[in-house]
Formats: sequence, structure tokens, C-alpha cells
Amino acid sequence: MNKLLAAVVASAFVFSSASGYAADAVKKEELTKEQRVDMRNRADKLTQERAQAPASTQVKTDAAPKANTHHAKKAKKVLRHDGTKARPKV
Repeated sequence: MNKLLAAVVASAFVFSSASGYAADAVKKEELTKEQRVDMRNRADKLTQERAQAPASTQVKTDAAPKANTHHAKKAKKVLRHDGTKARPKV
């Protein structure tokens, strides 16, 4: 029982410390000032181009298009016998 308790405590410690190391290891690289300025200029340029682009033409429709529904014919019922009941002859 004592060994089981020690194993549970040890595994809990290992899992908690491993998650702490993993959180520290995955740090995102910080951008330099030049990279930030370049990204901001590019975003501004794209915003201006989008604003100057001609508006897309929209086609007016009368109603919503109807979905094509496929009406399948019902299959005939297949009988495995001829329909006569077996009756003993008297």
C-alpha cells in the first residue's frame, strides 16, 4: 500500500513539473521593430487597395433557388413464394 501511495505521489509530481517545463519551452518569438513596421505598412497598403477596388456587382434573384428533389420509384415487393398456402388435401 505504501509503495502504491509513493508511486501516485511521484507520478503526480512528474506530471506537474513536466507541464511547467513545457509551458516555458514554447515561447513565441518576439518581433523586432522593423518587422512590426513592415507588417503595419503592408496591412495599411492592403486596406487601401481593398477600399479602392470596385464594388462587386450583385445579381438580384427573384426567389431562392429550389433544390432538385429526386423522386425514386418504389421498388416492387419481392415475394419468395407463389402466394398459395400449403393446405393438406382432404
